[in-house]
Amino acid sequence: MIHHLTRRIASARAVSLIGPLDLDGDAVGAMVALGLAIRRRWPACEVLLIADEVLPPRYRFLERADLPFRRAADVPASPVDLALVLDGDPGRLGAAQRHYAAARARGLVDHHKTADAAAVDVAFLDPLAASTTELVLQLCDHWGVALDAALAAPIYAGLVFDTHVFRYRLTRPPTLRAAARLMETGIDHAWLVERVLLDQPMAKVRLRGRMLDRLEVALDGRLAWATLDEKACAGVETGGLVDDLVFIEGVEVGMLLIARGGGRVKLSLRSRGGVDCAEVAQALTSSGGGHARAAGATVTGPARAVAERVIAEVARRLNTGEHAG
Repeated sequence: MIHHLTRRIASARAVSLIGPLDLDGDAVGAMVALGLAIRRRWPACEVLLIADEVLPPRYRFLERADLPFRRAADVPASPVDLALVLDGDPGRLGAAQRHYAAARARGLVDHHKTADAAAVDVAFLDPLAASTTELVLQLCDHWGVALDAALAAPIYAGLVFDTHVFRYRLTRPPTLRAAARLMETGIDHAWLVERVLLDQPMAKVRLRGRMLDRLEVALDGRLAWATLDEKACAGVETGGLVDDLVFIEGVEVGMLLIARGGGRVKLSLRSRGGVDCAEVAQALTSSGGGHARAAGATVTGPARAVAERVIAEVARRLNTGEHAG
């Protein structure tokens, strides 16, 4: 896979790196780092960073003046030689979908177990990787692109975001060795963790309180969940809130539902390992997916009805012993 992707990029005059809906630290870090690596390895190649939304404020410190993020609706789609989706599903790109479709060749760089490499022209996919930025580091090594602080910072940001500072099970010895290499470039690792994960606007702190105030439990306390509405979440980044639901004593699965307009519900799932969240998300909709212990989906229907469907899927897996990988 890595050789095929390398040949595609090496022959391209222009490459679009496209982010999925709901940009997070790993997606942003991967886009910035891969864009910078391509520029260094193939200086003549034009690189565009495109996403449905404007770059969330939390991650703007990662943006480079020479590699600006472009909102898909603000730029015309062009037939670039290669479009790559980073850290997400090519079917969930929002307004960036037309940019992806316009490319002469399409692919992905991802670590989600639900990613479909067969559906694209080229892919670099490893579900065992702790983050998509870990795969970008492998590409840098393969291309002979030297690490420095400018390149290490977005890679490290994605790595600590998706492992939540190395506390999730996808953290492996190669992950920690990669982190050490990145730190050796002189990055301020503590500052990066604070910016990507710990610093929070007051509005998000208050929203967390509202979520916990609406906490419900099911399946004899093995599933904890809450529902928020679109009005309460307006203008507030909600990533990571669901983690407060799964790390409760006795809870095995956490679920956060955010009721959006048009009868849609954004679903976020977390598991301690006894339930495969990606399977649950895909049981609700074919566009759902993610990891065994962290997944999500957008589902149509009332939030309570969606919650009941999830509870039934989780109950079946708990009762039959279908464990996450």
